[in-house]
Amino acid sequence: MKLQVLFFNKYGHAQVIADKLSSLFRCKCDQIPPAYQCNKEKLVFIAYEKHGALDKKFLEFLKEMDTNKTANVALIEISKTGNEGFDELRTLFNSNGVNVAGTLGLENHKGVIGKGKITEDDINKALEFAKKIGSEMFESFKA
Repeated sequence: MKLQVLFFNKYGHAQVIADKLSSLFRCKCDQIPPAYQCNKEKLVFIAYEKHGALDKKFLEFLKEMDTNKTANVALIEISKTGNEGFDELRTLFNSNGVNVAGTLGLENHKGVIGKGKITEDDINKALEFAKKIGSEMFESFKA
C-alpha cells in the first residue's frame, strides 16, 4: 500500500487519531510538516485541528501537495463544528489535481482554559471512516 498518515496538532487530538490510523494501516505517521515528503502516495490521511484560522505552516505544506506527492487525500478535521476548513482545503487540493477521497468532521468544543476532549466515540468514527476509504482505495486492505 502506498499510504501515509499526517497530522497537525494544536492540542494533541489530531495525533491521537493519526496514531490509531497508522496502527490500523501499519504505515508511517508524521506531523506536518513531515521529516520526509510524500512521494507518489496513493492515499494520504490528514488529521488536523482547526480552532480559528488554519495555521500558516499547515497551509504552506498543503499548497505544495500535488500529484507528484499523492493522488488522493482523506481529511479528518477536529473543530468546534467539525466542518470549518473543508471547503478551503478541498479548493486547494483540487487546484493541485489531488482528489479529496473523503472528509470526516469531529466536533471538539475547546473551553476557555481547556482543550476539550477527544472521545472513544470520536476515535471509532475516525477508524470506521478510514476503513471505508481504505477498502475503496486498496483491494488488499482487510481491516
